[in-house]
Amino acid sequence: MNSALTSLIRGELLNSEGVRRLAPVRRFASLLTSETAPESLYFLDSGFVKIVRRGEDAKEVIVSIIGPGELFAEHAIQRISRPFTAEVIQDGVIFEIPRDVFLAFCQRHPEVWKMLWELSVERQLDLEQKVSLLCLQDVEYRILYYLAQLAGPFGPPASETTEYSIPLSQSELAALIGATRETTSTTLNALSRQGLLRLGRRMVIVGSKEALRAAAKARAAKAGATAVAAVAATGVAPSIAASATITGENDQESAATSATASETESN
Repeated sequence: MNSALTSLIRGELLNSEGVRRLAPVRRFASLLTSETAPESLYFLDSGFVKIVRRGEDAKEVIVSIIGPGELFAEHAIQRISRPFTAEVIQDGVIFEIPRDVFLAFCQRHPEVWKMLWELSVERQLDLEQKVSLLCLQDVEYRILYYLAQLAGPFGPPASETTEYSIPLSQSELAALIGATRETTSTTLNALSRQGLLRLGRRMVIVGSKEALRAAAKARAAKAGATAVAAVAATGVAPSIAASATITGENDQESAATSATASETESN
């Protein structure tokens, strides 16, 4: 989010009458419901929050992860409901900002509207990237990509270590990348054996962002070489071959989901 907007919010808005400080907000706490339009916006001062959409079968997709210094539930400005919930994934401090208080703040600082527009565009681009990864890259690449992206915001937790502790369970990571838990778990274990990460309880520990990016680049190059070879052998266009590969992968994941629907998550 725009650093100028974050500074304005912290320097003035959070001290306004009517703004409520929620602290500490614990992991698993839910802040939004998908049934009603919110009456307040939220500012995350510390900790992390996931924005989630759930289907009728309780399957969830993590749309985005909100980090410190960011606004969320900005659709409260228009008093519209959206099919998303917000849940805490790392303990922190959150400020609840009533709609009217936020609008008064915007009247005093008209430049905030431009900053909100920029935030909206940024989040739209993030969603477009998410769709592109889901359609064009396999599970291993998506895991490597998202862990490298998340490593910076989540760590390192202390100056004496260079490890990045990402507080996501395997089910949450699967919901973020758009894969089944079983496929995600198998891929994570393979990456762990390669020394790229370690698995903890509801946590993935990464030693090097650069190593993850290098592995993702190598994975993409390998996939590209495979696609070229497939074209040479079959004459099928690269885009069609890629689509068939992703479709086959998704079909396998759907079958795996059905076979393991009763499995209780241990991580």
